[in-house]
Amino acid sequence: MRTLADKMEQKNIEKEPYYDINGMLEQGDKKIVAFMGASKSGTSFILSNIAHLLAKKGTNVAILDTTQNKNSYYIYTKNEETLRKTASTSIEKLSKGEASGIEVTSNLTVYTTPPKEDEYISKVEPILETLLKNHSLILIDCDFKTPVKYYEYAMEIYLVQTMDTLTIQPLTETLLKLKNEGVLYDSKIRIIINKFVDIDGITEKEIIGGMSFYNDPDMAYMRELFNRNYVPYMTIPFDKKIYERYLVAVANCDISLDNYSEDFMELLEQLGQEIYPSAF
Repeated sequence: MRTLADKMEQKNIEKEPYYDINGMLEQGDKKIVAFMGASKSGTSFILSNIAHLLAKKGTNVAILDTTQNKNSYYIYTKNEETLRKTASTSIEKLSKGEASGIEVTSNLTVYTTPPKEDEYISKVEPILETLLKNHSLILIDCDFKTPVKYYEYAMEIYLVQTMDTLTIQPLTETLLKLKNEGVLYDSKIRIIINKFVDIDGITEKEIIGGMSFYNDPDMAYMRELFNRNYVPYMTIPFDKKIYERYLVAVANCDISLDNYSEDFMELLEQLGQEIYPSAF
């Protein structure tokens, strides 16, 4: 005979909601992609421009900001109280099944919160389920404190790295955590070397090699994180005009693809094709 405790446990199990995120992703037009990099690596810059590019091509895109600094909050609220109110509750509403973010364009919606307001971001499954029901492509802006499950459900993880080798150590610490959790696979990893400058002694391959191994601070322990010889990568050269253009856009809270160089737009198109081929 079952005890009262057994019956209560069974009742709680029956009430627990079921989220079939992987099943939803098997639908042809649904995709989750994560972008991760150290502060100042340009992760949000690349993600925002890709989002605008793919939205312009007719893809229903959502940006989910899971970072600590919440760049999206400052950029997309445009110093307007109405937009700040929308942003401040957008992730909470996602966790409750309601998609109510900042509508940047008819095909681009941003979900973010003010910095340090992460009460609901850990509700990964309900948030992703709501996003997948309402959007085709989910671009997740991640940092080193983003909940692991977002990386687990991401079909691709883009690691954004500059030539600042001092930022590689904290990146590899996070990759080691993902590796130990069993959510980091070579097939998921893509690398973007951003702000690249041609300097003797520092090549793309050397940067990727440094990213592919975790070394503890005492150099007593080393672990391979991914195969550096086969990981796909893209190099985005440092361009002072592009950097200035982005700084002005951020200051004016007006992200757009206007006035970028032809070379940079070609790189964005190439990256967009990799992320969401059906838009091209």
